[in-house]
Amino acid sequence: MGQIWDVVRGLLPIALVAGLARFSVAQDLFSRISRPIVTGIIGLFHVPVADLGDSITVGRLVIPWTGDCAGLNLLVLLLAVAIWLNRHEPFNWFHWLRILGMVPAAIVANVLRVFTLIGYRELFYPAVETPQLHYFFGLFWLVPFAFLAMPRSPRHLTARLFELIHVAAVIALLAPQTYAVGGLGLTMAVVFGLSHCRLPERISKSRMIALGLWLLAAVVFCFARMDSFWLPWMIICPLMSDAKWVFSIEGGILTLATHPLFALLPWAEVITWIAIGYVVWKRYILDQPDPPTVDPHVDWTWKERSLLAGVSVLFLLPFLASSIFVGKIETLRPPKIAEIKSVPGDGYLLTMPGEEKGVSLVWYNASGASRHHTLKICLKYRGVELEPSEDDSNVFTDGTHWLREFFLQDGKLIPSHLQYVLSTMKPGSSPGVHLIYVTDSLLMSAREFDGKTQKMADELYRSINKEHAESNLLKNKP
Repeated sequence: MGQIWDVVRGLLPIALVAGLARFSVAQDLFSRISRPIVTGIIGLFHVPVADLGDSITVGRLVIPWTGDCAGLNLLVLLLAVAIWLNRHEPFNWFHWLRILGMVPAAIVANVLRVFTLIGYRELFYPAVETPQLHYFFGLFWLVPFAFLAMPRSPRHLTARLFELIHVAAVIALLAPQTYAVGGLGLTMAVVFGLSHCRLPERISKSRMIALGLWLLAAVVFCFARMDSFWLPWMIICPLMSDAKWVFSIEGGILTLATHPLFALLPWAEVITWIAIGYVVWKRYILDQPDPPTVDPHVDWTWKERSLLAGVSVLFLLPFLASSIFVGKIETLRPPKIAEIKSVPGDGYLLTMPGEEKGVSLVWYNASGASRHHTLKICLKYRGVELEPSEDDSNVFTDGTHWLREFFLQDGKLIPSHLQYVLSTMKPGSSPGVHLIYVTDSLLMSAREFDGKTQKMADELYRSINKEHAESNLLKNKP
């Protein structure tokens, strides 16, 4: 019985944190508390405010009231962080009181987050914050309130705050990924990775060398806008991660599985769950837990404290990089001569005059400054599996349709994703537009479809350039 309780005691925090991270993007029921508090406080300052249901107006500003604003996600993230910080504490009444204290803390933190958002929009009007900056506002207010849930420890406050900021940033990055393809496996991989993250008593030279490489990787991710790498980058922070875990077979697999696109590789999800099962079996069934941690009091020098403070600031990069390293603004719209219908995901269904019958074109704008994924990955996120056609490597099929992709970026028509990635690697480059052509596979062969879409894409490109040239001519006309 005691062994069963030990297994439950070890797995319960992991299960709760994984579950809360997934629940954080669920339907929000917290609006009834947060919304009247926000509008009531604003009204006290005699600022015109109105509740429109899906948004609130504050003076000249219109603030969409999303699930983030309502605050349930911030509540469950605070609960997840509190549970994680207290995972080694005894299950007594004070333990649960400390965790449940995050409910009123989340209400206050969320109100402060909404006011930060309003202040930002007023200061930079008419611009709005990027999605990453929006998440940063939540993280900014999550950390000080999560500090209230930290258990007592003889360790120096500097080390404990550093670990708190790290775990809060990881969980904030994890939450939006939990319902992607392979999201549950990714969530478990992140939580097991976190269980091997701890600031050591002394920072060795090898960790400092690894830290330099880690910083170099951050520079590459910022300028190349490789946003999908931020979560694994955070997990393997050299000042926190355990090299023995990362370079073990099961640890290496689960570290790779923290990348959101890893699950899209063949057999990757199966391999991930085998590694998870092995770790659970080894740690809780065979009773081979990780070596026990000790909590000595280490007096960090001012140099070490400065280093930890600097790296703590770097933990904010995933949330601020897209705002700091803004790419070139390239406003591309379908040509005016096209018949346009909106489709979900900031896209358009285009029909050009004289276009080939039976061939559809979908135009997708980029999400912020993020680079477009390949056609195969884009549709896999929508539950559609694609494979290259046997006759033409440029053409993909789902079994009943042919699909072909192009990109409009930096004034060029780009015929493949590899060329597109190379074109967008230049710092400050625009993410451009993703063009997807689709037809019924019974209408023509893959090679015929490839040839026809090449001509159609060329015609679309010429039409856009022609309209752009005419627009510039009218602007410059005296």
